[in-house]
Amino acid sequence: MKRVKTDDPNSVDIFINALKNNQIIAYPTDTIYGLGTAMNNDEGIERINLMKMREQPMSVALGNFSVIKNHIIANENEMFEIKEILKDGSTCIVPYIPGSLNDKIAKDGKIGFRIPNHEYLKTVLNEYKQPITTTSVNKTGSEPLYIPDKIEEHFGDKIDLLIDDGMIKNSPSKIFIFEKNEIKRIR
Repeated sequence: MKRVKTDDPNSVDIFINALKNNQIIAYPTDTIYGLGTAMNNDEGIERINLMKMREQPMSVALGNFSVIKNHIIANENEMFEIKEILKDGSTCIVPYIPGSLNDKIAKDGKIGFRIPNHEYLKTVLNEYKQPITTTSVNKTGSEPLYIPDKIEEHFGDKIDLLIDDGMIKNSPSKIFIFEKNEIKRIR
């Protein structure tokens, strides 16, 4: 495992190259550390599910809404609501056009996505220009890890890159689901 601080002048390029090489990355977000890979890295998604000891959908992180807006199914009013919800880093779960995103990370024809409010991660995502998978760094049912040394201790042999931004422990993002012409907050 390689470990790089966010203030390293090469850290953004290192992160993007790791994504292009289908590596597994632990990275800082505005809430907690995320665990992810390139959205279309099926092997990486399977590795993450094995690490977390689960098999379930994953959300994606994006730099801006334009990256995903042509892949989701939403009317004009829903698009407006989605943009409003995304402003504070919340997650939206919405129907998407089948086959336009990786079906391995979706469930019941819906995909979850968010725009994290973390400047470093926004820079990476805007330069990468594609969604990346995002899930908490933990085994399912355990508390997420928020200290880089603990992430390395528990998952260092399973991840390829750790982007270190010090301790991060904030409330998880709110989650909203869009179904049957209504929007419900589920977390």
